[in-house]
Amino acid sequence: MLDFFRKPYLYCVTFSLALTLLLAWSLLAVFIIPKEMEQPGEEYETIDLSQFTTAPEDTDAPGDSSDSEPVYVLTLPSDQPSVEEPPEETADGTDSADGDEAITDPPVQYPVITENSYLDENISITITTVRQFGSNFHVADVKIRTPQYLKTALAQDTYGLNIKEKTSEQARRVNAILAINGDYYGANEKGYVIRNGVIWRKTLRPTDDKRRKYFDDLAILWNGTLLPFDEKTTSIDDLKSLGAVQVFAFGPTLLKNGEITVNASTEVGVSNPGGNPRTAICYVEEGHYLFVVADGRTDQSKGPTLLELAQVLRDLGAVTAYNLDGGGSATMYFNGKLVNNPCTNWNEIHEREVSDIVYIGY
Repeated sequence: MLDFFRKPYLYCVTFSLALTLLLAWSLLAVFIIPKEMEQPGEEYETIDLSQFTTAPEDTDAPGDSSDSEPVYVLTLPSDQPSVEEPPEETADGTDSADGDEAITDPPVQYPVITENSYLDENISITITTVRQFGSNFHVADVKIRTPQYLKTALAQDTYGLNIKEKTSEQARRVNAILAINGDYYGANEKGYVIRNGVIWRKTLRPTDDKRRKYFDDLAILWNGTLLPFDEKTTSIDDLKSLGAVQVFAFGPTLLKNGEITVNASTEVGVSNPGGNPRTAICYVEEGHYLFVVADGRTDQSKGPTLLELAQVLRDLGAVTAYNLDGGGSATMYFNGKLVNNPCTNWNEIHEREVSDIVYIGY
C-alpha cells in the first residue's frame, strides 16, 4: 500500500481530486450560491423618463400648474361597465324619464373581481385558456390606462446571481394583480438588465455561446411599446435615448410587426425539441397586452414548440411577442393564486424559484 503512494499514481489522484473540487465549487458558484451584486455605496444609473412624458394640455384647469408632474398619454379601451346617468331635469321641474319615478343603476364599485377577471378605473384583466397543439395556453388579456402599471420586481428585492424566490411570493410581496416569471437574469453573469428604469447590468451576452443562435433582447419603452433588439448592435446609450424602462435578455423574439420570426428548428438551449412549458409577453396595441403561459411536460399538456407558441400568439392578435424563461420557471399568478401548473419534470407539479417577475399592479 505504501508503495502505491510512492508511485506517480499519487500525483494523478491528487490532481484529479483538486480538479473535481474546483469543478464542484465552480458549479455551486454559478448555479447555487447566492451572490448579491450591489455593493455598499455603489449607485446604479436610473434612466430619466421625464423627457419622454407629456404634461396635460389644459394647465389652466383648477388644481393644475405648469410644473405639474408629467403623465403618460394613453386611454383605457372603452369596455368598462357603463354607469347610467341621472335623467336631466326639464323646465317644469320634472325629469325627462318616463313614469313617476326615475330608476338609475348604482355606480360601479371598483375593483370588480371575479375568478377570471379584474377591472378598475385603470386596469382590465381577463384570463382564458386556449387548447391547441396538444397544450394548454393560459392567456391574460391586459388593458391598462398608462404604462406605469406594467412593472417588474426582483427576488427578495435584491439584484444578484442565484437570488431566487417563487413567482407567487414575489407577486404577493409587491401586491401584484397579475404576474408572470421574467427572464431569470440571475442565472447568467452577462446580458443587459434594466428594471423599472434602473440599469443593473450593461455587459453583453457572450457571442460564443453555442447553445444560442440568437441574441435578441426585448425593451419595454416609456410609452409601453415592446421593442425587440440585438445586443450586439444596440448600446446602453441607445436604450437610454429610446426611454427603455425594462430590458429582458432571454428570447427569442416570436413575432415582429405581426410576422412570425422563428421556425421549426428554433429552440432554447438544450430544451426538449418536441415542446416545453413557455412564458411570453405580447403587445397588441396601445395599452393592450397579452401575458401567456403554456403548460408542458405533463400528460395533459405536452408544451408547445416556439413555432407553435408564435402561431397561437399571432392568432390571438399579438403584433410583437417575446419568449421569456420557460420550462419549470413558466408561472402565471392572478388574484392571489396560481393559474397554470408549473412543471419541471414530467407530471411533477411544483413552482420553481426564479430571479424576477413581470407584473401588473400599483
